Amino acid sequence: MEKYELQRTTKLIDWNAWDEFLQANPRGIYLQTQSWLGSYTSYGFASELLLITNHSGEILGGMGVVVAKAGPLKIHIVNYGPVLSEGNEKLTEILVNEFLKSARSKGAFLAQLAFPAQADQENPPSKHLLCSSQWESHFPNSKKGLIFKYVTGLSAFRSVNLFPGSSDTYEKVRANYKSATRRDVNKAQRMGNELYFPTSAAEIKEAYELIELNAENQGYSVRSWQDFGPTLIAMIENGQCLFVCCKNEMTLKGGLIIFDVGQKLHYIMGATLREKKDLMVGHFLQDQVIRIGIEKGYDFYDISMGGSPGVVKFKEGFGGEVIGLIEPTYWVLKPLQFAAFEKLMPWVQKNKSKVAKLLSKLS
Repeated sequence: MEKYELQRTTKLIDWNAWDEFLQANPRGIYLQTQSWLGSYTSYGFASELLLITNHSGEILGGMGVVVAKAGPLKIHIVNYGPVLSEGNEKLTEILVNEFLKSARSKGAFLAQLAFPAQADQENPPSKHLLCSSQWESHFPNSKKGLIFKYVTGLSAFRSVNLFPGSSDTYEKVRANYKSATRRDVNKAQRMGNELYFPTSAAEIKEAYELIELNAENQGYSVRSWQDFGPTLIAMIENGQCLFVCCKNEMTLKGGLIIFDVGQKLHYIMGATLREKKDLMVGHFLQDQVIRIGIEKGYDFYDISMGGSPGVVKFKEGFGGEVIGLIEPTYWVLKPLQFAAFEKLMPWVQKNKSKVAKLLSKLS
C-alpha cells in the first residue's frame, strides 16, 4: 500500500509548489492560489495549506484553508477543495478528516467546505471536477449550506465550449453565439478597438479604477483597490491572471479581469465606459478572451454566473452551458458559539463593511 504524507504548512516554498500544481492540474482553480487566499488578510484572516504528497514529495492533492477569527471566535473555511490530481480521488476522505481535525485542534466553532463537484449526476463529470458521490459516500452526515459568506467559492460555471483540437475551432464557438451577439461582435471589430494588457502597477491601478467607477455608477460593490490591488498585481505577475483591456484612440474604454489557472479561464469582473457612441467594447473584449482560450487549447471559458438581468442576457449571447456545483458543506464544532453566531448573522449581513473593519481590528 502506497504511503502518503500529510502536512499543514504556511511556508512560501510550499505555497509556490501548490500554485504550480494548481496551474498544471485541470482541477486547479484561482480560488485556491496563494495570492487569492492571501487577499483575505485585509479582513484580518489568515491562511494555511494542507498538502498530501507521495514518498517522493510529489503533491497529489491538498487545499488552502482560510482561518477567520474575531477574538475567541474561529472559523475554518475551504472555498473550493480538495483539489486532487487524476487518479487520487480516494484521498478525499483523508484530506477532509485532516481539515476537521485541524479545525477542532485550533478551537474553531465552525468548519465550512465547498466540494468541487457538479450537482447533476446524470451527465458524466468534467475532468475539471470531482464526482458528488465521492463526497456523499464519505460524509453523509455533513450539513449543507453556505453559513460564513465572507469567504465564498462558486455556485456554478457558465461554460463556453472552446472545441479544443478542432481545425475550425473559432467558427464552431461563434456558431453557438446568438445571432445578435455575432452581429455586435462583428460591429465591434470595425470600431477601431484595440487589445491592451496592463502590466505595471500604475497601469493595473488605472484599469481597476474603471471597474470601481462602474460599480459606483451602477450601484453595486467591488473590493477596493487598497484591499484587492496587491492580489491583482501578484496574480498578473505570476501568470495567473490577465487584465484584458480595450483602448480606442489611445483611451482606455474597458477591461475584464480573467483568471488563468487549472487550464481554464474564468471571468471575474469587468467594466466598460458608457458613452454616447457605443463602441461595443464588452462584445469586443469577451470575444477576444474566447480567442485567447482557443489559442491556449483550453476546453472551456467560464464567462461566469450572476449579474443584473441585462448582464445575464449579455453573457447568454455567447452561448455556454450552466454547470451547477453542489452546495457547500459545514460542521458545527461548538454548538453554543454557533448558536450565538447564528443570532448575530442578520445584523452582520446588514453591516458587512463595518464587520469587515471590526474583524481586521480584532484578529
